[in-house]
Amino acid sequence: MRTLFISLACAASLFSVQPALSAPIARIVAVVNGDMITSRELDKALQLELVGQKIDPVKKPQMAEEVRKAVLDRMINDKILLQEAKKESITVSDADVDAAVDQIVKDSKLERDVFFKQMAKDGLTEKTFRDKLYIQLVSQRLMSRNVVSKVVVTEDEINDYYRKNMAGFASGRARVGMLVYPADVDAEKWAADIASGKVSFQQAARKVSIGPNAEGGGDLGFMALSDMAPGMLDQVSRMKKGDVSPLLSMNATKVQIALLDFEEAENTDQSNAVPDSDTARRIEQILRQPRLQERFQQYTAQLRDKALIDIRN
Repeated sequence: MRTLFISLACAASLFSVQPALSAPIARIVAVVNGDMITSRELDKALQLELVGQKIDPVKKPQMAEEVRKAVLDRMINDKILLQEAKKESITVSDADVDAAVDQIVKDSKLERDVFFKQMAKDGLTEKTFRDKLYIQLVSQRLMSRNVVSKVVVTEDEINDYYRKNMAGFASGRARVGMLVYPADVDAEKWAADIASGKVSFQQAARKVSIGPNAEGGGDLGFMALSDMAPGMLDQVSRMKKGDVSPLLSMNATKVQIALLDFEEAENTDQSNAVPDSDTARRIEQILRQPRLQERFQQYTAQLRDKALIDIRN
């Protein structure tokens, strides 16, 4: 009788866990210093990347596989950076992420609801967007502690860049146009049509732009260089009047900018020209950014060399 009771109890316990066992279990595709990356996490990140790059995995399986490897590689690096930040007690609060979201929405020059609707069309939820921002903020703070101090931009380099690229803007003002493409528009085709002269920048902006002053051809008016974001300043400083930029990525959208006008220098001899303090700080950011990126890649590679990584796919 006791044996029968035990047998029945064991059978009951097996039946009781059956529903849990029947649920799909995500396969582990990589382990990074003990932290797992599941196939479900990878597939989700891969889908966003494929949508963003407009790659059909059925039509282009080899390209999709290359993207998959790149996405997994990035996820491994993110794990390593988050682990290193934890070791160094680097934290990012919800309030920090909120502030970053607010700034990005402001820089996009879109209404907040329009901004998030554009992200949703690309399959990016607000939670995923915040998660990505969290990793970026952690990486930035880790970089500030371990990388920034090793990157130096000299005064001579700043002055030389100014004389070669920006001295023509005597008053530090440029008239800029902006074209912000909706997610459901073929931005590459429109950009090609603008480049070929089939349609003008202003006509394209009036037709499809969801950015500021679309009805006016995207004209933002004259802007002080000191008020421009570093990325826009870098682009504008390398353009001539009438130039239109290639497609640029601005957060969740594709944009183009046009240099509609600029104020010429009163003094044609720019050999000894020097920037004002605000412009000098902007130029320093422009020159520092690629060097920071290179040094950060080296730093990440060093961390990765020391990590225990088991890729199982």
